[in-house]
Amino acid sequence: MQYLLSVRQLEKSFNSVTIFNSINFNIEGNSIYKLRGPNGAGKTTIMRIISSQILDYGGEVFLEERNIKNIGISLYKDVHYLAPHPSLYDYLTLEENVIFFSKLNKLDNLDKRNSLFKKFGLEDYRFKKAYQLSDGTKKKVSIVISLLVNPRFLILDEPYTYLDDVSIGVLNNIIQHYPQDGGGVLLADNSTGSSSLDLSGLIDLK
Repeated sequence: MQYLLSVRQLEKSFNSVTIFNSINFNIEGNSIYKLRGPNGAGKTTIMRIISSQILDYGGEVFLEERNIKNIGISLYKDVHYLAPHPSLYDYLTLEENVIFFSKLNKLDNLDKRNSLFKKFGLEDYRFKKAYQLSDGTKKKVSIVISLLVNPRFLILDEPYTYLDDVSIGVLNNIIQHYPQDGGGVLLADNSTGSSSLDLSGLIDLK
């Protein structure tokens, strides 16, 4: 069976301190998996390795049959990582931030952008500079950017941080319908935000 993602004998150390070792799991296409574990278990580190944010590690990660170390820069269109805390350019407006990241990823999907602005209630903020926005609004902008990239494999690290209940519902509806055409979602969530999702499986870290 060919999996969308395979993690084999993954290990990582920082300054001679082992964070984790012998991590193995497979994720099928058309699926939503949740990565679980206590703080310090390495959830964020694993997600950053899968998305090639961290390159120094032991073991192997395969996207379908391709080792991610051999894919190169095109991996960033296939695998996208949403960090827990939003990172925007403070002196660009909401819309300018989204346009900048869209151009960076060679995206031209104005209709989808406008649709996501509407779904997340961002229309009234699109011409405000990022430093004028609340953390919740900035988080929604980061989510919109991730969804515009439309990667084959979407990684969401604490996606509900800063979000209100309405926005959590909007995001969960998108997540639930996201893994189509063989795609997949991996998320980590220490809140109750993901409790309403119909998960395909759990990956437990000790």
